[in-house]
Parts: sequence; structure tokens; C-alpha cells
Amino acid sequence: MGNLILCKSRPAGRPYYVPELGIHLYTAEELSYYIYNHLLLIDESFPDERLFDFLRQLEQDKLEERIRRLREQGAGLYEILYVILQDLRYYSSAELFSFRKQLEQMSLSSAAGRLKAKGDALFARGKYYSALRIYNQILSSDSRDAASPEFASRLWISKGACYARVEDYQEALECLERAYSLNRDSTLPEKMYILNVFMGKDEAPAGLENVITPEKMEQYRSNLENRRKLAQYQGKGLEAAALLDKQEPERTEAFLELLYRWKEEYRRNQTS
Repeated sequence: MGNLILCKSRPAGRPYYVPELGIHLYTAEELSYYIYNHLLLIDESFPDERLFDFLRQLEQDKLEERIRRLREQGAGLYEILYVILQDLRYYSSAELFSFRKQLEQMSLSSAAGRLKAKGDALFARGKYYSALRIYNQILSSDSRDAASPEFASRLWISKGACYARVEDYQEALECLERAYSLNRDSTLPEKMYILNVFMGKDEAPAGLENVITPEKMEQYRSNLENRRKLAQYQGKGLEAAALLDKQEPERTEAFLELLYRWKEEYRRNQTS
């Protein structure tokens, strides 16, 4: 799981795989932790045969039977998740109360809203292609939210952010153009200009020549230059800068290790 979890239960021989996180769950405690801390990643398909097989390995046959009965009675996903946490008893009563409040808040969101939240959670974890699949799923649906210009615009902006993160700037620009056509968000022209710059074009995107005045263009250039300066000391640049204080040969070894990790992260994002 990547975190220290006190596990008292017997580990499963066949772990439960969570593709969104690229991790395997082996114990009841890890299952509880996953549900409690990654609620946005869990959808209606969660209570399936994979889960039931995992519960049987954990000798949680009564819990499996209870979930099956709840499904037959038409219980929703959130009720089932709460029952799982109750039965596994990893969290305290106060923590379960907090979880219940979170479930109640999420239940007020639409199905499309919950899906977008899942896509946003995947994006935050660097799973850009997985997030794109979620956003496309919503846009291709016939939900009322997807028909809303404001909500659809936010989806196209999110898609654009995914493409920008994988350095497909042309696709990112086209996404923002769609977003701008649906909702004239005043922040989008600058983002579209920056994408143009990343593609070697220091000019206003097509169709925005009358929107981006010369004065705005100068401001955008200044903002971009400031961001570039800050980027030297943020994110990956900050990680690299932190190694400069090391002495040789430790510094070279640390840089090679850091580069290897960045490559592995990139490969995971490409295949997720």
C-alpha cells in the first residue's frame, strides 16, 4: 500500500488488485484502508466476484453473504461500503461516523459528478490516460450534466490538462478550444496561448486574435516567464535542485536514481 498499516488478519494467497493505484491488497486492514481513503476511485462494479473471492480468502464468509443479500435487496454502493468497514472493524466509531458523513455528501452528487470526481482523483495521482477515459465516458453519455455547457466545459478543460501533462499540446489546445466555445471562461485564452508557445508559436491561437490584445499578450509573456523561473524550484526541478548539495560520487548516483524513477513514472502513466 505504500503506507505502514498494522495488519493482524491472515493475508490472502491471491491478493485483490487495484488497477487505478497499481497496488495489491493482501489483508482486511488494507481493504479497509483502501475503501476509507480512496472512496472517489470506487464505483458500482466494486462488489463483484473478485471482491467475494478475496473475502473468502480472508475468512469473511458472513460478510460476503451479507453483501450478496444487500445487492439482492437493491442496496446502493455506499451502503455496502459502510457495511464492509463496519464488519472489518479497522476504524473507530468516530472514524466511521466521519466516513458516513462523506458518503452522505457524495450521494447528493449526480452520477456524472461522481464520475468526474473519480477522473480528477486519477489525474491527481498521475493516471492521466485513465482520467481521460473517465472524462470521455461522461462526454459520450446522455446525462443531463454532460449536456450542460458549463459542466461539459469543465470536462474539456480537464481533458486538456491531461493532454498537456503528457505533452500532447495540440490535443490539449483543441480541448481548450472546445471548452471556450461552450463557456467563455476568461482564464482560457492565456492557457491556450501558453500551449501555442509550447508548440513554438508565440502568437494568439486561431480565432482569439481579437480577444488577446497586444497588452494581454505582453502580460501573458511576462506571466509565463515568471512561471518558468518558479518551475526551477518546484516539482521535479525542486527534487533535482535538492541533490546539488551532495558530494561526488553520491551526487551523480542520486541524479541517476532520480532519472530512473522519473522514467518509471512516465512508463506507468503511458500504460495506465
